[in-house]
Amino acid sequence: MTATIEDATRGIAVPAATATKTGKPTNQRLYVLDLLRFSAAIMVLGYHLIPIVEFVYGVDADAYFGRLIAQGFRYGWMGVHLFFIISGFVICMSSWGRSASEFFISRVTRLMPAYVLAVLLTTALLTLWWPAAERPSPVAVLANLTMVQGLLGVPNIDTVYWTLLVELKFYLLFAIVVRLGLTYRRVVAFCLLWTTASLLVQVKNIGILSTVLEPTYTYFFVAGIVLYLMHRFGPNPLLWGMLVASWIFSTNSLRIVFAEHQVPMRFNVALVLLTVFFAVMTAIALGWFSWLRWRGSTTIGALTYPVYLVHFFLAYAILRKLHGRLPDAVLLVLTVATVLAVGYVIHRLVEQPVGRALRTSLRRAFADIRRADGVEPERRTDEPVVAGRAAGPSTFTGSFDGADRLPERAD
Repeated sequence: MTATIEDATRGIAVPAATATKTGKPTNQRLYVLDLLRFSAAIMVLGYHLIPIVEFVYGVDADAYFGRLIAQGFRYGWMGVHLFFIISGFVICMSSWGRSASEFFISRVTRLMPAYVLAVLLTTALLTLWWPAAERPSPVAVLANLTMVQGLLGVPNIDTVYWTLLVELKFYLLFAIVVRLGLTYRRVVAFCLLWTTASLLVQVKNIGILSTVLEPTYTYFFVAGIVLYLMHRFGPNPLLWGMLVASWIFSTNSLRIVFAEHQVPMRFNVALVLLTVFFAVMTAIALGWFSWLRWRGSTTIGALTYPVYLVHFFLAYAILRKLHGRLPDAVLLVLTVATVLAVGYVIHRLVEQPVGRALRTSLRRAFADIRRADGVEPERRTDEPVVAGRAAGPSTFTGSFDGADRLPERAD
């Protein structure tokens, strides 16, 4: 299990807004979010390595890693929930001042290049080294390339892909607000409506709405959005109340996960860990980590998404093939280092160049659509901001709604 992993997994590489009383943003990157996303990815990696090591090495994880480390990483699946909170924060941040088309382009270019390569890489690993009965069919591979295989009734090739569909549903719901134009009032209304609808769906168990709204994970995304509003505009009783409510509903979602999946762990430990997630993200929203300016965190954060996508079967293949040829501890370190290295290569050689090319192509495509409809070309949001207005072209074609729609650079 793992998330956003995000952009969920992606999207931290946007300048954040420092909260002021007027809501006016300043270009300040939240480096701590890069480190936090990477920590969540390591949690998930550790969670998956424990059963892999036990299976390949034939040892008990508590004895091999030490009870404290092994038991700690058994809760690594909760890195998914942390990813979802971060995703709510980051998507709201990066969408402010963007048009619906730019929002769509940003999500596609962030998620798809690395994902498509990850599907092909995982398919190659399964085809080369797995029993014929367990290899994915061509139809399954094609369905997985869409990222919506869950809606098509096709199993995920890799266990981590399920979170991406949850992310996509969040994007589609939030895109409604982006299309209307993000304002403080509209974002608050969105959070309240999504939360209320999810609560009702859980009570009534309405199948189709449950599929769309993802009520089990709603409150994590909402918490992230609320925290960004705190970060941008400052905290107030309304936002504090929404955040506390999201935490309470999230604890109930955690209870549901334990009950449905019969998780063999202590619920109270998971509850404490979830509370720590909320506390750390709240501290970030309030600016307590603004002093952290280490630029190396940018590179580390960039590894998160590709590492999340490829770590499971890549780690398993390495350990399985080299077991017995190297000391176990050396092989384990080599495996983790290889996964990180592959993630870096994917980021530099695939995500960046393909993302840029895809972004350019999609912008041209949307420009062609607007020209065909007789609409003026859309202006960009990636121009410098000067005195509250973009120095160059801006996506804003209407008037500002108070301080709610001040432009903010977003990449």
